[in-house]
Amino acid sequence: MGVPKNKREWLGVIQPDLLMNLTLRDLRSKYKRSVLGWTWSVFNPLVAVVVYSAVFSIFLRIEPSVGDPSGLNSYAVFLLVTLLPWQFHVTSLTEANRSITANSSLVTKIFFPRWVLPTSAVLARFLTLIVEMLVLLVLIALWEGHIAFQWIPVVAALMILQLLFTIGLALMISAANVYFRDIQHFLMVALQPWMFLTPILYPLNLVPADKEFLGISYRTLYQLNPMVSWTKAYRNVLYDLRFPSLERWLAILSATFVVLYLGFKVFNRLEPRMAEEV
Repeated sequence: MGVPKNKREWLGVIQPDLLMNLTLRDLRSKYKRSVLGWTWSVFNPLVAVVVYSAVFSIFLRIEPSVGDPSGLNSYAVFLLVTLLPWQFHVTSLTEANRSITANSSLVTKIFFPRWVLPTSAVLARFLTLIVEMLVLLVLIALWEGHIAFQWIPVVAALMILQLLFTIGLALMISAANVYFRDIQHFLMVALQPWMFLTPILYPLNLVPADKEFLGISYRTLYQLNPMVSWTKAYRNVLYDLRFPSLERWLAILSATFVVLYLGFKVFNRLEPRMAEEV
């Protein structure tokens, strides 16, 4: 299939109506028969912040870096501005991983572009992230007097790039999970160390720069993790109140488009036999 040449062909490829319906279905199923509904989206990360703050800030006495130039010195805010994007990352991959196998009746009986299943799972979590980030901005302003509303366009750009990056990963793991069901177990195991290898609970300067492995510093190796760049960028904007460095933007853009390209490449390669294997 060639590159779409007009709006009608693009709409045929993207399937916006189908994508929107599946996204809304995922949202409705998540909060079905829930009394608090969307409130859980805010309540869950707040509970996590209380627990992590007690363990890492009070017991282990990890000090957050002081916001530069904001001067902010709050472990709770330091944690929240990166914990919310990370939880979006985790829940998106977890839901998308089983999005095809959980919809086996659709896949086997109806012909449609299967990529919309993992993509709609990610989009449903992304809508939740938007609500969480807006609430976060209000809470920070009320509790800390830390006004970050003027940085909303930069935060929005970071969120959209993270959305595309996550869709790329979701396409790969959801397609692979159709053929190798061990993927879902591997994912659950891998996400936990991935979190601790990302500077969410602690500042990046705790990673030693003076120690080396095969002639490469630990911090350089550490920053090969693409989520490090997103974590630092979110913290730059919402905690430091400054624009992320060009180096961060280049790392984020490179990771986004490489992973998104590979995601569609792998998915298209594995899609033809999905109806037989699911």
